[in-house]
Amino acid sequence: MFKKLITLRLVHACVDLLLIYGSFLLAYGVRVGFINSTDFPFSTFASVSILCTLAWSAFLILAKYYRIPPRGGYHVWFDMIFVFLGGIVSIGILVVMYFFPRDIVFSRLIGVLILIFGIVALLLSQYVFRLLLRRAKKQKIGVYRTLIVGANRITEKLIHSINRDRYALFEIVGVIDPYGMTKHVEGAPIFGKLDKLESICQSEKITAIIQCDAFEHTLNLISLCEEKDIKFQFSPSLRGIYEENLRIREIAEQRMISFVKRDFEDHKKQKRYRVIDLILRQVFDVD
Repeated sequence: MFKKLITLRLVHACVDLLLIYGSFLLAYGVRVGFINSTDFPFSTFASVSILCTLAWSAFLILAKYYRIPPRGGYHVWFDMIFVFLGGIVSIGILVVMYFFPRDIVFSRLIGVLILIFGIVALLLSQYVFRLLLRRAKKQKIGVYRTLIVGANRITEKLIHSINRDRYALFEIVGVIDPYGMTKHVEGAPIFGKLDKLESICQSEKITAIIQCDAFEHTLNLISLCEEKDIKFQFSPSLRGIYEENLRIREIAEQRMISFVKRDFEDHKKQKRYRVIDLILRQVFDVD
């Protein structure tokens, strides 16, 4: 299902590799000149730039810059930060390997030019490939035909979020109401109760199920998904907890899901606690 999207992202990574290397060469030409310099030989610079380019690209890959689907919402800023940090790392390698061994003081401007050219090139390529990924979703390439189990506010919120997101790889086909008590869910039709689940999965060619209600049926849903090769996900609200309070933690090298309680109720304390929570999560990775 993801073969075409993975191919697209691989092409994106290769294009970025060429753009980064081109940024190094362009910066050399602008600062030193396109005529070979005896003080700063171009051949050596070009060779070292290959290593710096690989370091920049490797940093982006490890930072999941080419993830499928791409980051959305305010997380888009993470991509920009990773591009900048990757550039800093690669320029640091260039300074140590190319400029430090020389007696002549190097120009700091060339590093600034590399960073500017590289960031601009990478952000432009990211914009272009995001357009292609958006087009792929419209053409339903790599998109899951999704059935939601549960007819409640969480379901409506999920449907609204998926329909609004331009990169979410889910197409909401319909909703199953486990208890048959709801007649209408905004954004998707209701197909019936759980007794029709298997037939609906077959007739509607369902490839993903998201559970938002009926926690007592989770094991049966998992069994069905394993049998039919259907992707299964469930909302944290099934256990009465919120997604923003969940953390992935390791205890003696064993991975656990941890619930963290934060006092966000008081309006005066809300912003302060959220800032503290962000620092604890991103900087110290503690609860």
